Amino acid sequence: MIRPFDGFGFKRGGSVSKYGSKIDAALASDGQISRRDVRRWIADAADIDTLSKLYRLTGERYYSIKPELGRDETCSLIQRYLLECIRLDIKERDDILGRWEAAQTLQGWFCSLVEKEGGVPVLRRAAQAITEAFLNGDSDIRNTIEAGFLEHALETASLRPYFEHWSHDARLREAWTRAIEWGKAHPNFTWGMLKQLKDMQS
Repeated sequence: MIRPFDGFGFKRGGSVSKYGSKIDAALASDGQISRRDVRRWIADAADIDTLSKLYRLTGERYYSIKPELGRDETCSLIQRYLLECIRLDIKERDDILGRWEAAQTLQGWFCSLVEKEGGVPVLRRAAQAITEAFLNGDSDIRNTIEAGFLEHALETASLRPYFEHWSHDARLREAWTRAIEWGKAHPNFTWGMLKQLKDMQS
């Protein structure tokens, strides 16, 4: 299953959404989950804990959501969650991805999307969100996006057009130049390894 970033506005921890207990119940249940409820929970999500729970829910219980949640809302949630993980860099939490792990997951998600029909609009929106995250981020966030995501995403030639505009922006050009150099020198390396690992585990 293919899994918009709306700015850096989420809380680090803080009070969990009023739907937190309902999301926990849905995760623990074997029954059907209402799409209307899940859409409401996603719209209400305002902290990383809730986003993390919803990320799990739409991964582990996706096919229990009836009617099916659909690509746009699922992908929007994934994008929000992974970029928040990169921004916050929460450590020592098994239930929330660290900064570098989130960047690697983001790269794998991009590679998966580019191989699926209908992924172009999602990739365009996500690429713009990543660009904004890079421009708004501090040096640590920028380094993570460049070295943890962009370099490896650009190993896949079909993903390069989504970030080619970086080469024309003075604020982004240096990162693009380094990342495209790496990507061209390591064609399909990281994604190929991830697919091999997945095949071995299946």
